[in-house]
Amino acid sequence: MIPESTIEAIIGHYENEEEAYINALAEIMDTQPALLAFLNQESIDILLEEEKDILWYIILVIYYSIEKSQSEMVEISDERLSENEEKNWEIFQDQPRGSFREKVTVFFKNYHEEDLLAFVEDTLELEESSPMTQVGRDVIFIAAKSVIDTLLPKIS
Repeated sequence: MIPESTIEAIIGHYENEEEAYINALAEIMDTQPALLAFLNQESIDILLEEEKDILWYIILVIYYSIEKSQSEMVEISDERLSENEEKNWEIFQDQPRGSFREKVTVFFKNYHEEDLLAFVEDTLELEESSPMTQVGRDVIFIAAKSVIDTLLPKIS
């Protein structure tokens, strides 16, 4: 399990370092073409620009948190990422109507990367000044959960 301290260290590293952040995103794009394609797919196009920025930030934190905890990063497979996304959408859509937090609770049950998932959920919390839409929050959560599942296939 990736500890909260690792996640916080990654956030802290990129928080005030715009150049490092941009370089890290470029590295992900260069080394993970399937992830880049996934984050540029049509379903992501419905996101507002601010939401896309939030999604990329979340993906960066997930990616480098996992990289820091493993000796070697796996290359993401298009097929596996699509399968995980489809599975996660099915689970999400099977949840009864309710708040976002109520609908995502199912994903935390017996999930080994609870801290990473909690980071995603917390980042998506709506505040009055937030540009986040309900649809955007759902799309970003499922995309992030699918990336975690794909980068750490032993847990999904």
